Amino acid sequence: MGFFDDLVLPEEPSPERAVWVGLGPPGEDEGRYAPPVDRFAPARVPRLDVVGAGPGTRVLLTGWSVWPRSVTLHLAVFRSVRRQDPEAGRQSGLRVGLRFSDGRRVTSLDGRVSRRIPFTGPQGRADVATTEQAVGLIPLDPGLHHSHRSLFKTDVDLYLPELPPPGEAVLVVEWPDESVPETRTAVDAEELRAASRRALEVWPDLYPPEPEPESAQQWGTFATMEMSGPPAFLAPPLTRRQLEALRREEEARQRYVPRADWQRMGYRDWGDAELIRARLAGGAPLTAVAGQSGATPLHLAAERGTAEAVTALLTHDADGNTPLVDARDDDGHTPLWYAAQNVDEGAVRALLDAGADAWTPQSGPWSPGRLLSTTRLAPLVRGLPGAVEPSAEETAAQRRADALVAAFGGEPLWTEGLGICFVRDLSEDEVVRRLGADPARCPRTAPDDAPFDPADYDVSLRYVGVLGVDGAPGGCVITQDGYMPSDDAVLRAISAGTAAYGMYFNPKGGTFGTLARDGEVVESEEIGLWPRASDPEAFWTFRFWQRKHDFPHGANLMAYACAAAGLDIDDGRDAAGHRGPRRWVELPPRLRR
Repeated sequence: MGFFDDLVLPEEPSPERAVWVGLGPPGEDEGRYAPPVDRFAPARVPRLDVVGAGPGTRVLLTGWSVWPRSVTLHLAVFRSVRRQDPEAGRQSGLRVGLRFSDGRRVTSLDGRVSRRIPFTGPQGRADVATTEQAVGLIPLDPGLHHSHRSLFKTDVDLYLPELPPPGEAVLVVEWPDESVPETRTAVDAEELRAASRRALEVWPDLYPPEPEPESAQQWGTFATMEMSGPPAFLAPPLTRRQLEALRREEEARQRYVPRADWQRMGYRDWGDAELIRARLAGGAPLTAVAGQSGATPLHLAAERGTAEAVTALLTHDADGNTPLVDARDDDGHTPLWYAAQNVDEGAVRALLDAGADAWTPQSGPWSPGRLLSTTRLAPLVRGLPGAVEPSAEETAAQRRADALVAAFGGEPLWTEGLGICFVRDLSEDEVVRRLGADPARCPRTAPDDAPFDPADYDVSLRYVGVLGVDGAPGGCVITQDGYMPSDDAVLRAISAGTAAYGMYFNPKGGTFGTLARDGEVVESEEIGLWPRASDPEAFWTFRFWQRKHDFPHGANLMAYACAAAGLDIDDGRDAAGHRGPRRWVELPPRLRR
């Protein structure tokens, strides 16, 4: 009589059943994100220790399940009183981590990665799903639905997808919400590594060494929906946004830590006096080369910073032992030159009060004092040692230049990709005729009614707009969203007996101008760059040297073009705006590119 015979009824033999699903060969991710429970029975390493304690909470280490290449940490949380749980997903929930003997750290807060999981759809079509996957100490579902768990005891299983390296590891537990302080417990990694050799492989001979024929059983997969999950009181990892916020906070904290160099100083950092003082406190040298062309920290603070930043550097040099205030960069310019280019009153005052030399020339005849004498800060440098009063001719030329700049108004100008040409004395009709068209067939119309599609760049290059401008003398302006107004052929055609200056604001960089007189091109140049001693005086008069200004971007370049063509216009806003009504002329083939 068999052991169970008296407890069962006889039955017919079971019919052969179809295979529902078969255990397939291990995949690439086997054991990476979850224990290999389908293939191995783990070795158990028991341990019973309180690894964290609060007024009404105990966190116990109850042992380890050890797999061939990984471990599962088993904790049990006991609470004597259950209060209303705080909001789930709090960072002040239960935190668990391991510190390895090699210094590495893994925790239950290590974040998530995007995991791609291949699967076969209902029609047998291969597809890939993407899911967020925890890494580090990976929380597992202990296997009991919430309704079956004790109110006062909760299991917590955390999976480590590697064996700890040899040596002593440390288990760290903290739970601010339950007033459990950071608690450290030693872990014998050697014991866990030894136990890994005792893990039992359940199906060592399941897969044949050679591939099966195509008609053989195909391995399948089967998925179930988990209705439970790890305990909600585990502190979650930070989101990407939270990690980025922490990174910015850490950068801000490190920003003002004293250091003995000027590395990693960005453009705006030279205006941060507190940051500059922190670097100085760390021993950063005042005379170091901190920028291009041999610029010192004081050069850069004067160029990009504030009066407070300049003062922080000057105050640090209060003993006067360092030749700081009149230090020269590779181009022979002092910090006062940089401050003058910005017309920065606070920085200029601070440097002058520190004894900066204002009137020694630094680029041809130009000195910081001479630059400043053409601005609202002129009273600060008049009467200083070496001061030079500008001549009547220089004063008149500067006034004419500033009046031409002012003629383009105070509103922003759209210059990107603009081609514009100023031609002296000619009327609209005459310019239209010189461009090969009949004035009677070119009425003044708005851009929206132009005889071409502005979105078609190639076609639009065949058309230019012509508009008369008043002045003494006045003339005409030719505009286009393209380079043709500065083209040599166009300039030759319109400049017979007069002068024309065309320029193109290249959206790829640079502004290029061309001057034509009496039907011949006489000058081609890039304009708007910071001038050198060898450049024409007009580059200085039209303020190419000035970095910060109170006129619209590009207004001084258009004023320079007007002067080069001999125009003295009263109002250039319509001309520069190139969006108002004008006469549209189709260029003949001989004037096209």
